[in-house]
Amino acid sequence: MTMLEPKPPRKPTFDYHVLALPEEIFAIVRVTWYRDGKADEVDQVVLMEDGENSFDAFTALVSASLRQGANVSVQSGYQPQDLGIVP
Repeated sequence: MTMLEPKPPRKPTFDYHVLALPEEIFAIVRVTWYRDGKADEVDQVVLMEDGENSFDAFTALVSASLRQGANVSVQSGYQPQDLGIVP
């Protein structure tokens, strides 16, 4: 009898792009969900500039998505270190 090793969980990826957006947009976050190792669903969220609420929403969305195994791509006018992202 041959024992099959379980597949290791896939590692989510995160990429960040700084670009000029309209001033009312805080960030555009694209989240790609996977099923059986293949892209299954893509969600795109446009976070509007709303002071501290924007930062909190951004942090919650990105953190939860990565913890659940999704790939996350961010476009924002802010530098990543301004949002607490350290390479």
